[in-house]
Amino acid sequence: MRRFVRCAAVALGLLVVLSGTLPFAAASAANPTTAPANPDIGPGRPGPKVVSKKPCPASRFTCITLRVPRDHFSSAGAATFDVTFALQKATGHRKGVFVTATGGPGTSGLAAADSYTDLFAPGITKNYDIVFFDQRGVGKSEPLQCPDATLAFYTTDANPTLSHAQALQYAAAAKTYASDCVAETGVNPADLPFYSTRQSVEDLEAFRVYLNADKIDLYGESYGTQYAQTYAAAHPNRVRALYVDGPVDLTLDGWQYYSEDVRAFEDVLVNTLNRCSAKKICRADVVGADALKTYDKVADMLRAGPRTYSFIKANGRVEHRSFGLGDLETAAAGYVYGTFDRMLFQRAIAQASRGEFLPLARLTYISLGQDPETLGAILDPTYSDAMFYAVECMDYAYGSGSAASRAALYLQKGENAGVADVRLGSIFYGDLPCAYWPVHPTTQARPDYLIDTPYPIFVLASTWDPATPFAGALRIYHHADDAYLIVQPGGPHVIFGRGNTCPDDLITAWLVNGKRPAHRRTDCDFAGTDPYVPIPAATVGGYKNGLAAMSATDDEINNSPDYWNWDGVDPLQVGCLQGGSIRWTATDDGSRVRLTDCAFTAGLPLTGRGVINDTDGTFSLDVTSPGGTSLSYFRDADGNRSVTGTFRGSKVAVPAR
Repeated sequence: MRRFVRCAAVALGLLVVLSGTLPFAAASAANPTTAPANPDIGPGRPGPKVVSKKPCPASRFTCITLRVPRDHFSSAGAATFDVTFALQKATGHRKGVFVTATGGPGTSGLAAADSYTDLFAPGITKNYDIVFFDQRGVGKSEPLQCPDATLAFYTTDANPTLSHAQALQYAAAAKTYASDCVAETGVNPADLPFYSTRQSVEDLEAFRVYLNADKIDLYGESYGTQYAQTYAAAHPNRVRALYVDGPVDLTLDGWQYYSEDVRAFEDVLVNTLNRCSAKKICRADVVGADALKTYDKVADMLRAGPRTYSFIKANGRVEHRSFGLGDLETAAAGYVYGTFDRMLFQRAIAQASRGEFLPLARLTYISLGQDPETLGAILDPTYSDAMFYAVECMDYAYGSGSAASRAALYLQKGENAGVADVRLGSIFYGDLPCAYWPVHPTTQARPDYLIDTPYPIFVLASTWDPATPFAGALRIYHHADDAYLIVQPGGPHVIFGRGNTCPDDLITAWLVNGKRPAHRRTDCDFAGTDPYVPIPAATVGGYKNGLAAMSATDDEINNSPDYWNWDGVDPLQVGCLQGGSIRWTATDDGSRVRLTDCAFTAGLPLTGRGVINDTDGTFSLDVTSPGGTSLSYFRDADGNRSVTGTFRGSKVAVPAR
């Protein structure tokens, strides 16, 4: 089983919007770190205490850490958590507070603060104070991490959809994971019951008290909709408007959710691959011209056992590795969330149709959070799988009794749901470690549909959402009395704040001008997948001239999933498809590229240097190759490509076009 969680990589997170009419609370001279008491929390409960207030590292934001009760619902005990929020004040007249909290659960909001805010409309940053936070147990808020235990679990060979015996082996791996993860975090076992969403939303309520905001506009994204709906149910009089983007239907239990979820993943996978086959430029790269049939053929082959392939290391050396069914499902599930990722998956399937599994393997390593060179776990300070389970296993009740009986019931639910017959059906078992988690909820304490609310609800959804199915969004919308549905057909997992005028303009109009959408349902333009970028020719003979060869090299360099997953800090070096290596080094305007015998195509090892200029949108590359190839290539800001030099002994001079 793999990283099949309720979020989206890089791009997944939870957004919460706060909008109030009252000014910030003035600090008391007698107690400058304590805000007024909050009547919503309960009689006699003190206001939140400020532990620190200082600039966030490498950020425009100020970090404010509050000390909050470990248990917001009991006066017994003095245990606390320190939870950190990030604040950027409005650049103009302040109308309210706009808070962005990333989800997962387990994703750091502080890590996304600047990049997310860069995509907000100017009216939002002008009129709103912007806030992000790290949920308790995440990032700067007393984090829990277990990367080694997580990687061992996610790479287990057992696949629970192949047979009952394999399901039992997978359950054994889940049991080991639950024990090893908790041990690796070093968490105090007494803290484990208090990472639920129900507790975490009270931390946000404490921050609202600190800000002295009367009402809040609450925007949740992915898992954040679970968070937002929980907050709204607990504090309806503190909500001015609710926004749920890629929403979770909280009326479903965990098994119902996953049963619907696996079918949504399959639908998006099928749509992604069929869209390849429907486009001439994509199907031309696929042997047999049918991407879905290729996927199914590869999956059938891997059900019989892993396949050996050649992995090219960063030093250019070849290492033989195996690629199994779980690896294929990891790559597929991880790369159907967004339009660009779907295109990358199409390219990897096209390579697999030729018998090349390295591109799929690279997608798998990225999805796993695994170092492709050492095969060890990569510690990601911006995300925690430990916190995913710490929250999930307290938000959802999976049976009762002993761990063994909970696990047996979970496996039976999977068989009853028929997920073995669904592509990516193993996603159903994503929460199986909860059967063995040390603590469990005593009740299924999640809210029902929000119906007769004193605030409007904006439901944002994609018809191609794999993680939070569109059907759930429709149910939430239809149950609400005062709701607006904004749909992006074929869109990514979450749709607001991605730079698209629809839905961004509709939400911005409400936040800045108080203007509601003209219609209760708005359908944006179809998204689907990003335009397909062809894969390189299999052999050098597949290029009719030097421009074709260099254009393919450009496409490969600038659409590398490793490059797009790079943090842009330390130099990145990876092996090329057919041998040699490529290295990216960050610059102020983009990155420098160095190729060393780098062969994306058999028979064309390239050595040279290039520059990716993100500021002006250009790319230049000078390379040589044995056999009379020496080329200078340039792509301008309008996408026009030119090349000069010699290609395989023949002179080349192609002007920009």
